[in-house]
Amino acid sequence: MRPKRLDIFILKSFLLLFVAAFAICLFVLLMNVLWRYAEDIVGKGLKFWFLAKFFWEFALTLVPQALPLAVLMASLITFGNFGERLELLAMKTAGIPLLRIMRPVMIFSIILAGVSFYFQNVTVPKAAKNLYALIYSINEKSPELEIPEGVFYNQIKGYNMYVKHKDFDTGLLYDVTIYDHSEGYDNLSVYVSDSATLETTADKQHLYLHLFSGEQFGQNGSMDLNSKGKPYTREEFREKHILLEFNSDMKQAPEGLVSSQAMSKNMNEIKHTIDSLSNSQDSIGRGNMNEFKVSALNTYRMQKSDSIAYDKLPSKTISADSVFFVSSRSKQVDIKNNMRSKIQTQASDLAIKSTNMFYGDRTIRKHWIEWMKKITNSLSILIFFFIGAPLGAIIRKGGLGVPVLVSVFTFILFYITSVSGDKMYKQGEWSIVGCWLSVMVLTPLSVFFTIKANGDSTLFQFDVITEFFRYWFGTKVSRNIVRKDVVIEDADRTKCSEELDNILRMSRELPETNLLSRLPNYANLFFGSVDAQELNSLNVELEALVTELGNSRDRVELDMLNGFPILQVHGVQPPFAKQWANRMVGILFPLGLLFYLRAWLFTRKLNRQMVKTSQTAENLIEYIANNKQ
Repeated sequence: MRPKRLDIFILKSFLLLFVAAFAICLFVLLMNVLWRYAEDIVGKGLKFWFLAKFFWEFALTLVPQALPLAVLMASLITFGNFGERLELLAMKTAGIPLLRIMRPVMIFSIILAGVSFYFQNVTVPKAAKNLYALIYSINEKSPELEIPEGVFYNQIKGYNMYVKHKDFDTGLLYDVTIYDHSEGYDNLSVYVSDSATLETTADKQHLYLHLFSGEQFGQNGSMDLNSKGKPYTREEFREKHILLEFNSDMKQAPEGLVSSQAMSKNMNEIKHTIDSLSNSQDSIGRGNMNEFKVSALNTYRMQKSDSIAYDKLPSKTISADSVFFVSSRSKQVDIKNNMRSKIQTQASDLAIKSTNMFYGDRTIRKHWIEWMKKITNSLSILIFFFIGAPLGAIIRKGGLGVPVLVSVFTFILFYITSVSGDKMYKQGEWSIVGCWLSVMVLTPLSVFFTIKANGDSTLFQFDVITEFFRYWFGTKVSRNIVRKDVVIEDADRTKCSEELDNILRMSRELPETNLLSRLPNYANLFFGSVDAQELNSLNVELEALVTELGNSRDRVELDMLNGFPILQVHGVQPPFAKQWANRMVGILFPLGLLFYLRAWLFTRKLNRQMVKTSQTAENLIEYIANNKQ
C-alpha cells in the first residue's frame, strides 16, 4: 500500500529530530563514560586508535539506552511542534484522529524496537567482549613514564623517585633521590645523585636508570630497636646503572574473565549459563546439606560418648539427657563448653557456605537481569513513544525547552525504577518481577497520556495549571482590559458612577463584618455554611461595572479599571461543592487544618483587595466627575 503524503510528512518531521536526538543522547552517555574512566585513561600514553576503538565499542553498548530516550525526545518535539504551529489542530479539523496521526511514527517505533532487540542480542555481546578486553588492558597497562618535578613519583613498582629539576632539552634529571623498597622495607636502599638519565629498553619491559655522582645508603635485615648493632651500608659512586622492571605494553585480557560477563552473551548463551549455574548450585546445596547432617550426627554421637559410666543409669535405655544429668558438675561444664565450641564452629561453617551460595545465586540473577534487559529495553522504545507523542500533543510546545525537561524527568524515572528493581532482584529481596519494575511503572503512564491526548484533554496546559493554582492557592491574577477597536455603544457613565459609589461603600464596610474581621469559623467552614452574601454581591457588581466601563474609549479610564483586583470570594467559603466532602475533610483534623489555614490566608488577601478596590473606585469616581462630557 502506497504511503500517503500526510504519513510521509509526519515521518520525515520525526526522523530528522530522531537522528539529532539520538546523536545528542549517545554523546551525553559517552561523556558519562569519559568521566568514569578518566583516571584510568589519563597518563597511560594510549594511542589514538586504541581510544577510538574503546569509545566505539562503548558507544555500541550504549545504543540500547540511547534509543528510547531519543524516541521520547523526538516524539515530544515533533508533536509539540505540530500543536504549536496549529498543524495538529488542522489535521483533527479534517477528521483525522490523533491515533491515526501517530500511526506512521508508531510503526517506525515498532520496527525500531525489533531492530533494538536484534542489536542487543547479536551486536552488543560482541562489543561487550571487546570492551571488557580493552578495559582490562587499560587497567593493567603501566602509566606512561612522565616524572614530575618537585614531587615524589610512585608509579614505578617498588620505587619512589624525587626529581628537583628536569632539563627538557637534554633529558637530564637533577638532584635525584630514589627509595628502593622492591625487596621489602627491611632491605631499603636510598640513592642520592646530582644528575641522572632514564631510558626505556627496546622491548619496553624495563627502565634503564643512569645515576651520576652520588651515594647509596642501605640496610640489610630487620631494624630491631633492641639490638646494639644495626646492619647499614654506605657507598659513593661516580656512575651507577640500575635496571627497573616496567612493562608498558598492553596486556591481553584472560578469556575466562571476558566470557564470564553476562553482558557479553546472547540470550541462548545466557540461558545455557543459567542452567549450568543452577545445576552447580543445586549440587553444592545438596552437598552442604548432607555434610551438615553428617556433622550434626557426629556431634550428637560425640555428646553421648563424652559421658561417664553408663552403669549409673537405672535403665538400659541410654539417652543423651540421662547421661548428662548423671554426670558430675565439672563433667557437665566440660560437655557444655565442648558442645558450644562445636556448634559455633558449625554456625561459622554454615555462614561461609551460605555466603558462597548467595554469591552463586546472585551470579545467576545477574544473568537473568541481562536476559530481561534485552526485552525491557526494546519495549521501552514503544512505551516512551506512547508517552512522548501524547504529551507533545497535550503540551503543544515545541523546541528544546519543555520537551527536553519532560524527557529528562521521564528518563530519570525510568532509570531509577530500572536500577532499583534490578538491584532488589540481584540482592534476592524481590522476585524476578523487579526486572520489569520500570515497564510496570511507565506503561500505565503511557496508556493514561494516550487516552487523555486522544480525548483532547487540557492536561498540562499552562492556562489550566495557572487556573488550578489560582483557585486553590490564591496566586495573583491581574486584569488586562484594553481599548476595543470597535465600540457599538459607549459606557453609561451615570450608571457607572452609581455603581462605583455602591462599590466604594461596600468595600469600606466589608472589612468590618464578621466574615473578614475575624478568624474563619471552623465549624461553619466544614459543617455549616459561611455567610458571604455581601461579598458575593460586591463581586457581582464589580464585574458588571468592569463589563460596562470596558466599552469606554478613554484609555485612562481603562488603565484605572485594570486596578480593580479579581476578588477570590471562593477562598473563604467551604472548599468543596459537596457537603459530605467538606465534612470528611473537617473530621480529618490534620487535613482540615490545612484547608482552614487556606481560608485564613484568603481572608487576609481579601482584606488587602478591599483596600485596593476602594482606592481604585474613589479614583475612578473623581476622574469621571472631572471629565464629564
